[in-house]
Amino acid sequence: MTTLSKALLAASVAGFAVGGIIDFGGFSVISELTAVLPLGAVFFGLFMISFMMEKEMAGFDEEEAGKLQLIRCAAAPAPAWKHEHEFVQTQTISQTAPPTAE
Repeated sequence: MTTLSKALLAASVAGFAVGGIIDFGGFSVISELTAVLPLGAVFFGLFMISFMMEKEMAGFDEEEAGKLQLIRCAAAPAPAWKHEHEFVQTQTISQTAPPTAE
């Protein structure tokens, strides 16, 4: 389980526990606190979704890492001339120089 799913499970258990005590304990407390039990159910739903999708997310991350590695290999820079400007200058000079008579 990931940290996110553990946190969602902890919030769910806390919500169910506190909400159950408030709702079914017979205490006269603030009526807005009765929303804690449904919040526990919401967090439990989020936990179930994250828990079921955990393997899918790991597979997706693996697949994307492989794609990035392929892109990096394909986009590797071609070996460049160290002195490319010298190559261009000598090529231009050799084209403009008159042929030498031997």
